[in-house]
Amino acid sequence: MPETRPKIKIGLSKMFPDGFDAHNPDDMMRLTRKIQEKAARQPEKYEGYLIDSISPDGQYAYIAPMAMSTDDKEMQKLLTEGMAHGDEIDAADCMGEARQKETVARIELNYANSTDPTVKHMPGMTWKVIDFIPRTSSKSVVLLQLMDDKTISIRQQFAEALGLQKYPWLIRLTPTAEGGWKIRIKGNAATYRPSKHDMKIQETVEIIGGEGWFFKADAENGVITVYPGVPPTFPAVINPPKEFWKKSDLRHAYFGMKLPDRGRETGDLLYNDWKDASGVLVAGASNGGKSVVINCLVYAAVSAGCQLAVCDDKYKSVDFKWCRPWVIDHGWGCDSMESCAATLQHILDLSAVRANVINQYGKENWWGLPEDVRKQYPPILLVCDEIAQWAAPLTVPPGLSKDNPTRIKAEYEKGIRAMNYMALLKICQTVRFSGIFFMYAAQSATSQNGLDPSVRTNLPSKILLGDKVNDTVRGTVLNDAKNAPTVPSYLIEAGVSRGCGIAELVGQEACVYKGFYEDDHKHGKSWSDILREHMMDNNPPKGNDEAGHWSWNDIIVAVPAAAEKPDDGAMYEDDDHSPSRLETEGGFGEDGRDVADRDEPLKGAAAAAHASKLYAAGIDVPHVSAVAAARSLAKESAQQGL
Repeated sequence: MPETRPKIKIGLSKMFPDGFDAHNPDDMMRLTRKIQEKAARQPEKYEGYLIDSISPDGQYAYIAPMAMSTDDKEMQKLLTEGMAHGDEIDAADCMGEARQKETVARIELNYANSTDPTVKHMPGMTWKVIDFIPRTSSKSVVLLQLMDDKTISIRQQFAEALGLQKYPWLIRLTPTAEGGWKIRIKGNAATYRPSKHDMKIQETVEIIGGEGWFFKADAENGVITVYPGVPPTFPAVINPPKEFWKKSDLRHAYFGMKLPDRGRETGDLLYNDWKDASGVLVAGASNGGKSVVINCLVYAAVSAGCQLAVCDDKYKSVDFKWCRPWVIDHGWGCDSMESCAATLQHILDLSAVRANVINQYGKENWWGLPEDVRKQYPPILLVCDEIAQWAAPLTVPPGLSKDNPTRIKAEYEKGIRAMNYMALLKICQTVRFSGIFFMYAAQSATSQNGLDPSVRTNLPSKILLGDKVNDTVRGTVLNDAKNAPTVPSYLIEAGVSRGCGIAELVGQEACVYKGFYEDDHKHGKSWSDILREHMMDNNPPKGNDEAGHWSWNDIIVAVPAAAEKPDDGAMYEDDDHSPSRLETEGGFGEDGRDVADRDEPLKGAAAAAHASKLYAAGIDVPHVSAVAAARSLAKESAQQGL
């Protein structure tokens, strides 16, 4: 399709207040980047444009579509200067590529040995066929150009990249104003396909020009333009743009910037779409920026109207203190493994309620509900961090007796961890339709850390933190680790790779990115402080810094297995009144027996019978489960005929 878009005149004084020098390669590269930025923002107007010329005073640049033909103008100049020649030949000599090959060899040899005074001979330059042009049914014109060795080599390399290594005259190579090359593929000589040719062409571009050089292609018109450039990079810190602070929507949870495309200074904003990807996996070693990214996604979701629930290791939960006022009732699973279990069960219960509502309206999911109903059941973001600390499988130490306190405690913890894992799995498998989103995070996404393949498969968006991540870790996190990019070494060498990683998001190509970050040392504000201030404006909280707390009694109701905790929830004793000695000692000492009797610890049936008496009185006994005590009490009652 012929190019019909016009040339465009753009002013340079604002872009280059200190003046523009068309002979300065750095100025030309900067102008190229400016044009590429315009093309990214207004593709319908600037996509595929390149510098055509610069005004003599350096005040204006004229840019033109790459497919706009300048071959005739360039050829006329070469003919006038004696750097090109045209000879008439029989049409039969250029019919088919095999016949053309014979003709090319013959004519190039003739020109190399020509004594014709109109045929120039210059050191280091050779006459090469560049085109066959039909004139009549019986005659054609063969065009030759005097080329230096570098141009011949470049033409041959691009011909090989396009699969035309035997027929290099089928591509026309002309220099551009930027210092690069325009490659025009002749007629139907080769069908340019990005999936087939792009990787090889880019390799060739970097071999010829260097790292940072790039190309743009117009596949429809068979034109490729090669641009000089420098490798794309990141600033040391990327502050959030205005789009981030505006009230977000659920389809665009922004958290970072992609590595700019070649030729650009800024990258596209990176976001997760909670509708297309309700589950997100965030993985990365400590100090790699995991908390920064998680907080970005929390901010974006809550600012868009999401409610919040959090499960985390007790000693790491300070990372979420900033957003606790937005946590739902019974949504803070950060005080213990049991509170995690209760919170996860609460999420499953909420999903079940929403399922009934969705069925009543005959819809497939929460997104299809009427807007007023969605407001009654606002979206919820469940954040689960440090999963290895409370949902990873636990091995009970071998060789311990059944009534050994260490074994009893380990068996109990093993059970709670297993319950947490099963709840995590069920949530990621079943709640996505109900307007509940979930973000699972861990330093390492492995089965040993509670994130086996059955869980990871249900987390479609993957975010991997770290500038140096080994292949094993990449393989457990990314869907297509083999083809996903890596953080370029030059970013590490330049000291700007902190906060970088790989993002593999639904609906977007895997990319290198860098997360947003900001702090205010002058006023003593951290990143989370700044997020909290903005979130207060966008979505004022309904809770306080104790929101979502579980009492021990509520935990037992939600997770009955917690009643068998060896210390009987003593860590939650502040939730209730302080126990008296009568309650704790039963009036006979600390375990309800005389001091002398305690010198011989009860075992087996005697221990269970003794525990049953205390259990009947409402007194718990350390290291004896409520179930065992109840069974003993029932047996004793039956023997008495009760």
